[in-house]
Amino acid sequence: MKFWIRIILLTIIDFAIIWLWVKQMNPDPSVSIGILILVPFVVILNLIIALILYFIKKEFVSLFLVNSIIAGILMFYLFGKGVDRYQNERLESWNFRLQNTTYNITHWKLENTFSMSESNNPGSSTGFLDGKFIKKGNEYYLQTDTTEFIIKNGYLYKFRNEGDSIKLNKIKR
Repeated sequence: MKFWIRIILLTIIDFAIIWLWVKQMNPDPSVSIGILILVPFVVILNLIIALILYFIKKEFVSLFLVNSIIAGILMFYLFGKGVDRYQNERLESWNFRLQNTTYNITHWKLENTFSMSESNNPGSSTGFLDGKFIKKGNEYYLQTDTTEFIIKNGYLYKFRNEGDSIKLNKIKR
């Protein structure tokens, strides 16, 4: 029972340290490859601590061997959530499908702009519209020099015709 209490306490400490580090780092998607270094780093760090404790206090060796796996999993999970948080702070997206074309609308929060792209096959898309993104209450106005669309209650209005409405799928990260 003492072993499991120690594992839980060590997991809580690991979670707090890794979460604070990831929050401070605020990783963007371009550094996602770093997970290939960070997960082995925390695993190896715990294994080194286990090796040192083998010569000092053998009763803690198994604790850090188990913690090496837990810390690796925590690093992977929290780093991924940090990238998601970074993305959610900067953009939100919706998509919809008409005939054989998928359309994507991206709201760039920091600039209050939007971009719209279309894709006829997976893996390729073409941007065709950029403009201002204006929020009024629970309505979003997407404006260019010649067009205006409205997003309201999960629907896009005025995309092809004045009275049409298209159901949008909010993209979750």
